[in-house]
Amino acid sequence: MSASRSSPGPVRTWRPCGRAFFVYYVAMAIFFFGPLINPEAGLSPRLGFLLGLITVAAVIYKWSQTYQVSEKGLSKVWRWPEKRQDLPWEQVGGIQVTRGFTQTMLRVGNLKIRDNRGGPEMVWFGLAHPKEVKDIIEKSRP
Repeated sequence: MSASRSSPGPVRTWRPCGRAFFVYYVAMAIFFFGPLINPEAGLSPRLGFLLGLITVAAVIYKWSQTYQVSEKGLSKVWRWPEKRQDLPWEQVGGIQVTRGFTQTMLRVGNLKIRDNRGGPEMVWFGLAHPKEVKDIIEKSRP
């Protein structure tokens, strides 16, 4: 008797960690409160408020991304606009953990996943414990 799967295997999902946006939070504070605290800074309160809102929108956009590992390969999914970047296991090349100084202090990092076809790299932004995520991906490879 042959074994067959009636449902696909488990899908592991990650999303960016809140700590990864620390620099954005500082920028929001500067944009929102800087012109009010120091009116001579050269930035009007309206412009500061607008820049603060743009930064909030950027954080929401980045935070709404999810990263998935399945039996088919790796995926990066955006909620808005609804979009998906898939990379089948056959095309997954090297996986590199990258961290800047601030990310190292905040214990977060990015994964850069190379596409063997020569396409654009898939970047998973702001993961808590990126080395552990990389190990899970490596163990999931067929």
